[in-house]
Amino acid sequence: SHQEATAKEVERILRLLQTHFKNDPCTPIFFFDLVVDPNSFARTVENIFHVSFIIRDGLARLRLDDDKLPVIEPVKNEEGNDDHSAQGRSQVVLSLSYEEWK
Repeated sequence: SHQEATAKEVERILRLLQTHFKNDPCTPIFFFDLVVDPNSFARTVENIFHVSFIIRDGLARLRLDDDKLPVIEPVKNEEGNDDHSAQGRSQVVLSLSYEEWK
């Protein structure tokens, strides 16, 4: 089903993010490097959609780096604290046109 495919893709992206930070915890991932597919605007939009679930669930967060560029990083689970809702979260609306994507 469509829901199962979405869940699998969300899990795949989360694993990718976690693996990157496991291998190099000091280097954040530029948000657009993670989500933009240079060959497909539709796939880029889907990636942003899937990442939104990861952020909504408190498994990753977006922040601005020193250059004010958006980076994404997994949220570290504090020992004994599995309640992601306790962490402050906010929503962001992102507009990305086909021309901007190009």
